[in-house]
Amino acid sequence: MMRRRHKGRATRSNSNERTDCKQMNPKHTFTFVGALIILTAAVWTSAPARAQQAATPEDVTRGFYSWYLHQLSQDHAEPLKQKTTALKYLTPQLYANAPRLTRRMDADIFICAQDWDKGWEKNFTVSTPQIKNNSATTTVTLPSGETDKVRINVTLLKAAPGWRINKVACAN
Repeated sequence: MMRRRHKGRATRSNSNERTDCKQMNPKHTFTFVGALIILTAAVWTSAPARAQQAATPEDVTRGFYSWYLHQLSQDHAEPLKQKTTALKYLTPQLYANAPRLTRRMDADIFICAQDWDKGWEKNFTVSTPQIKNNSATTTVTLPSGETDKVRINVTLLKAAPGWRINKVACAN
């Protein structure tokens, strides 16, 4: 066994070990790894936040009705039982009050009807939102026959996680 000096310390090595290759300073390795972890964490956590905050009131409304009507067309009669998904679109207050409001109205508050048409999933429209400060209003139109339409006024609030539907009201 041969003894050699490395940065002020005596170390032992096998005689067949290469002694001419440079080793990375442990301080530099720690700094590099730490910076890499911080950079990765920053990119990973900021991407979803930017994506959610970039969603407009129209995007949120269209996303909610696409999801909600799809659930109904798949015969999932109670889409709001999927709480995590619902809260991506609704304020916690509306989510909590929806069952009571539905019982009071004796109809689904999001479609202003007791029954739904499978054609709504692909044919609903969302009007251009009117935005004022942290509030936006838009109208969702569900086609019903050749001339009839169900209209739902939707009010959204801008909260920390982004725009969320806070109120729905039948416009017909």
